Amino acid sequence: MGLRFVMLGSGAVRDNPNRGGPAQILQVGDRVLMFDCGRSASTNLARAGVGCEAVDTLFLTHLHFDHIVDVPYMVFVGWVKGRREKLRIFGPVGTVDFVTRIIRPPFEQDIQSRVAHGKDVSALHPEVVQVDREGKFLAVEGYRVAAAFTDHGGIPTLVYRVDAGEHRVVITGDGTPDERFVAFCRGADLLAIECSGTPEFLAQQPWGHWHITPADIARIATEAEVKRVVIKHLVMEDVTGDRTAAYRMAEEIRGGYEGEVMVGEDGMVVEIGK
Repeated sequence: MGLRFVMLGSGAVRDNPNRGGPAQILQVGDRVLMFDCGRSASTNLARAGVGCEAVDTLFLTHLHFDHIVDVPYMVFVGWVKGRREKLRIFGPVGTVDFVTRIIRPPFEQDIQSRVAHGKDVSALHPEVVQVDREGKFLAVEGYRVAAAFTDHGGIPTLVYRVDAGEHRVVITGDGTPDERFVAFCRGADLLAIECSGTPEFLAQQPWGHWHITPADIARIATEAEVKRVVIKHLVMEDVTGDRTAAYRMAEEIRGGYEGEVMVGEDGMVVEIGK
């Protein structure tokens, strides 16, 4: 069974008109797995030909606003369009509180007006599960999901690995992984990883130590024998406006890694095993 990865948002915090906020999907058979839900995620999902109501499971890497700001829109549009199965949301510690606060209280008038016209409110509320330990936490027909942690700004931050048949995809949020990350990524067909800036750029930012460098990405991908890398969360472009920055970082990764390196762009599709 082949997998289909779609980059919905390759940008980060700032309102870069060329890049949406962090978001991507992995299509496994007829299942749509979504990872993060940043600015413009739902719009870019529709551009990819997938409705919000079709997302089976949403995996949040961490609770920085740029990764989660579109969650209520996706949930409500899926509800309005007649979601058939309850949305499942997995995320780090704090996700239950976030979803509880962001879905119901701010939109109570909206909810009541729609319920008065026949909408079933029970279909609105997602099932939320917090992931508080490393390793496999989900096994369903067709795929398995495991988690690892990164060091990122002092908040719980997850990396997700999806194994489906003979294929493996690893999707990071942000942050620097520990020495066990190579084993976690071993043999991945695709590593979708944040690449926020060059070492020189990151050294000038107060939050620069929260992020991995291109050289470390190359080392990890090489040691883990990853087949392909796609870089995303391209903060440097957001800050400087330099559209060449991501391509220079990709070249730096290629200097220490022989596999394919792709610069993430909104709408990019990567077919795996087809």
